[in-house]
Amino acid sequence: MDWIRKQARLYQNLAQTMRYQAVVHLEDKEDEYFWDYQLQSVKPGRYRYLYYSKSDKGTDSRGCEQCLRFRPYLTDRFFICIDSDLRLLRGEQGLVAANHIAQTYTYSWENHLCEAAHLNERKDKAIPDSDFDLQAFLHSFSKIVYKPLLYLIQYGADSSTNQLWNVSKFNACIPLQPSRSDLVDNGAGYLAKVKENFNKALATLPSEVKTVEPLTEENAYLHIQGHQLYKLVMHIGSMLCGGTDIAFKTDVLNKGLHTNGYEEIESLQSDLQYILK
Repeated sequence: MDWIRKQARLYQNLAQTMRYQAVVHLEDKEDEYFWDYQLQSVKPGRYRYLYYSKSDKGTDSRGCEQCLRFRPYLTDRFFICIDSDLRLLRGEQGLVAANHIAQTYTYSWENHLCEAAHLNERKDKAIPDSDFDLQAFLHSFSKIVYKPLLYLIQYGADSSTNQLWNVSKFNACIPLQPSRSDLVDNGAGYLAKVKENFNKALATLPSEVKTVEPLTEENAYLHIQGHQLYKLVMHIGSMLCGGTDIAFKTDVLNKGLHTNGYEEIESLQSDLQYILK
């Protein structure tokens, strides 16, 4: 039985009812928090979210690959919202709004919560006595991870080079729980450790690596694994909130839902506007 086509027909029919603006297949339930905010800002209404569906084998499946299996059957009333992962930077074709596919334009939606300028504004408002500049820290961090990320884009997708440089090796260079002393001078000590880790890990690879659009030194931090960046920022923020009644995760970090102000979120919004037009 062609489970994908059978389900697609069901979802298309459900989307045509007056009950929903659209039926939207997400990668997982936790993604609804982010995507519903973005969709409501474009076209308010009731959306039916799918967190999983059946694979061709008839088993419950979730994630980006499962969403993409519905590509031949998507419409402006039944579409998918996915994390870009590294697909965008690796130039995967067809992942565009014209094909009824919305994407984060960052590795995942968690990266958006850590966007430097807005995050620092929220931090300053919540803990005005803190002298730690999260925006300056993330800008320096972004410059450090830029070249290692270029290697990951080039090496990580090819089975013949994946053992030389891959996501696991990349993540191993980024400790997620810096100490309080590491945060002095906007994290200078921590950043030096991360830079040293990457220099050692990449020492055996060629010194030159191809650049990739739209990746830059300024936005590279938005394209590393989102849950890794989220954990790092949450740990730092929680230390900054020590001795206060502020819960960094709920009062600062998770309030980072925006619809404009930087290129990646504006690209996402533009795609949703196209799909929902």
